[in-house]
Amino acid sequence: MEEKKLVWHLMDIVKGDSDFMKRLKKLDNSVSRFDSFFENLSPDMRCSGFKEFVMFNESFGEEFARLSAYVRLLSSENIKSQKAMKYSTLLENLAIKAGDRKRPIFHWIKGLRIRGKKRLDDKNANRLFSAVPNLKHIFEYSRLSAKHTLPENEEKIIARKDMNGIDVVTELYEKITNDFRFEMTIGKKKRIFSLEEISPFFHSKNPDMRRMAYRSVMNVYGQNREKLFAIYSPIVKDWAIEAELRKYQSSISMRNFANELDDNIIDALINSCVRNRHIFWDFFRMKAKLLGMKTLARYDLHAPLGRTGKKIPFSDARKIVLSALNDFSPRFGEKAEMLFSGHIDSHPRKDKSTGGFWMSVTPKIRPYILLNYTGRPSDVTTLAHELGHAIHDIYASKNSISASHAPLPLCETASIFSEMIAFERILANSSAQEKLSLLSHKLTEFYATISRQNYFVKFELKAHRKIPEGITEEELSRLYLNNLKEEFGRAVKVPDEFRYEWSYVPHIFHTPFYCYAYSFGELLSLSLYSIYKEEGKKFISVIERILSAGGSRNPKDLLMESGLDISRRTFWDNGFKTIRTFIGEFGDIAK
Repeated sequence: MEEKKLVWHLMDIVKGDSDFMKRLKKLDNSVSRFDSFFENLSPDMRCSGFKEFVMFNESFGEEFARLSAYVRLLSSENIKSQKAMKYSTLLENLAIKAGDRKRPIFHWIKGLRIRGKKRLDDKNANRLFSAVPNLKHIFEYSRLSAKHTLPENEEKIIARKDMNGIDVVTELYEKITNDFRFEMTIGKKKRIFSLEEISPFFHSKNPDMRRMAYRSVMNVYGQNREKLFAIYSPIVKDWAIEAELRKYQSSISMRNFANELDDNIIDALINSCVRNRHIFWDFFRMKAKLLGMKTLARYDLHAPLGRTGKKIPFSDARKIVLSALNDFSPRFGEKAEMLFSGHIDSHPRKDKSTGGFWMSVTPKIRPYILLNYTGRPSDVTTLAHELGHAIHDIYASKNSISASHAPLPLCETASIFSEMIAFERILANSSAQEKLSLLSHKLTEFYATISRQNYFVKFELKAHRKIPEGITEEELSRLYLNNLKEEFGRAVKVPDEFRYEWSYVPHIFHTPFYCYAYSFGELLSLSLYSIYKEEGKKFISVIERILSAGGSRNPKDLLMESGLDISRRTFWDNGFKTIRTFIGEFGDIAK
């Protein structure tokens, strides 16, 4: 019997084309209300008047988010959707129009001087912000951002420049790479694969297949390196120019401020990951021995060990994950179960987006999950991971839309926590050989999420310094290769073609310095998980409080309430304890 495949239904967001256009028109007509709110701005205005503006702005933002999510999901289920492209353009036009009307109001809220208006002083700002307590932190942090805010007309220019300039450049990267096809010889036959189709060969038991797959991918990216460098270079320069205009200390400082994190916290994270990279070297050496190799090559990182067992049907994956989440907390399980009614698209198909993701819509609408489920154990933990994101979203839904999203590094907290719960469930019900396979895969994932992502950021730090000074593609690729060699030391041999791997990493194009969110989230979640294993069920309330806060609190302050000081170097070092435990278990089975 063919496995049942889940396909999401978008009717909970928009009921069709006519509904989309009706909502868009209504939203467009409401933009002029921002003008009347602007006219009434005054430091001594009544709290009720300020609250009325905030509620209207939240309602506007929620409806815009609804339409935006609908378009992004349409595009994900069919990356060639002409309808999604058309709707995206309409939303971009509305965003520019609304942004122009809203900008002077938020400049005023930040305490900046605005034409014809008295400046909002700190005393009155505190009075007005107290009228909307759930958003008080958002507004207070926006006043801190005043030092990085440009004059109104310059912000207007940047908004247009981004939407019609650098945003198009990043979209071009996606369009070009989505069309890449990779050739491999299987038996005596040459076959052509998409990236999603060739990626499983990275995990092949056959070392020749692994090598051919990686070489095929790196060769295609290498052949297109000049085009991709021509895209990456202006992205970096644009980011650097804006960081300088906004008076940030460095390019990464702009990302850190957006994440409500001090530079010293991210410095501590990066340095901890560098200092602890040797624990992965220990694992790679053990793995090489089990594979009968003197030293692993970069091709071999994902080589399977032990018995992987049969493919896991999606229906079984659902049972495994929901059972594990329910045992942890019925509230987690209940929230996850809600997603299986029309909010998950489970299996791969032609023109569907690759990979997996969760997408928030609004606090009033359940989030959506995209998967490309093929039955591997890693697909089961991916399901748990994305459900964790959705659970986080539902916990935070008591907040209004401006405060419903946690800062980027905290976004991975519930996802990784849920993944760990599901993984331990699978591990406990496995044979020794299956455990060897599962632990090998999980430790490789830990490497990929922590050390690999950390070294992407280290590469970005160098690239964002060097490219504005003038650097060639060849020099950038050499810089990346040297970065890889530092990452692996003598534990893994790095073939020369991996110098082009930088062009294969979409996050450095779409969202500079995003990648530290993975190592941050992984190590934070491992620390929380370690505490949970020690303290048991009583720690669940701490997890729930962190998740429920959404973006209404500063992450450092929120975590400090639980005794987690993310500014201390030792905090990040402690996150590696769980990994060492798994490596010890792996070594015991391998003996």
